[in-house]
Amino acid sequence: MPDLAEWALLAAAGLAVAVAVAWPLLRGGSSPTAGDPEREARGLRHRIALEALLDVEADRRAGSLDDAAYQRERAEGEARAGQTLAELDALPPSAAPAPAHRRGRRATTALGAILSVALLVGFALPGPIGLAERTVVNQPLADALAREAARQADIQRLLGELEGNPLNAAVLSDLADAYLAGSTLDDLQRAAAALQLLIASDPQNGSAYRRLITAYLTAGDWADAQAATDSYAQFADANEPDIPFFRGLIAFRTGESATAVEQFNRFLELAPHDERASMVSSLRAEAAGQLPGASASP
Repeated sequence: MPDLAEWALLAAAGLAVAVAVAWPLLRGGSSPTAGDPEREARGLRHRIALEALLDVEADRRAGSLDDAAYQRERAEGEARAGQTLAELDALPPSAAPAPAHRRGRRATTALGAILSVALLVGFALPGPIGLAERTVVNQPLADALAREAARQADIQRLLGELEGNPLNAAVLSDLADAYLAGSTLDDLQRAAAALQLLIASDPQNGSAYRRLITAYLTAGDWADAQAATDSYAQFADANEPDIPFFRGLIAFRTGESATAVEQFNRFLELAPHDERASMVSSLRAEAAGQLPGASASP
């Protein structure tokens, strides 16, 4: 499709055609069809037939006509245009225009024809070779779309692999990760379903529990996050820092400030150098009401 520069150029060409054709009339020259209503009527019907033929070509380029419909409508349009042209030619010739205007009209007709051809060619040119073609790419958006397309393709591949073995632990784990890479609630729910199947096949899979609890927390499902954390705590090491970390987050988000402070303190005691320690320290201070403008309830 032509870009804005091409549209402007084509519009200018169309205006030039109109001015060139209308100029002899503005100067008072006589028209070959002036005073001949029948010739004017037949000429109008022929122009309408030609415009209808051009409309068929435009619909074809727009993709609204299939091959069969295009061939049929084009044949009908050509037949109609041929008929109206024959009717126009069947009329006796009109009186020749005044000699003083004949040369100017020939030049005007030639100029109009040249500009009309340029206009039609401009519309027919495909986008990549159009005039003043410019391509503006939003690269971050393009990269995000490419990543999402790859993620969806990966999900479909993994679902296909599960058809033969619905409890394939490796495939379920990869599928959960693919869903967790998404950003919608539906992605989180599907990730949780995959992780629940993974836990069913491997009840002491700590990684599956951590990802499942994280999915529940991200979705704001505090009750399920708490239940999954309790299940994880039944077999996890007594000094596993993830247990107080998750319990502290759940308490913080549900308004249990005292419990949140207690659990965050336990986490910082078990893992003072964990990469999450800075975040937990800030949350603990907020839960304790120690930050400026903060209260004891989040």
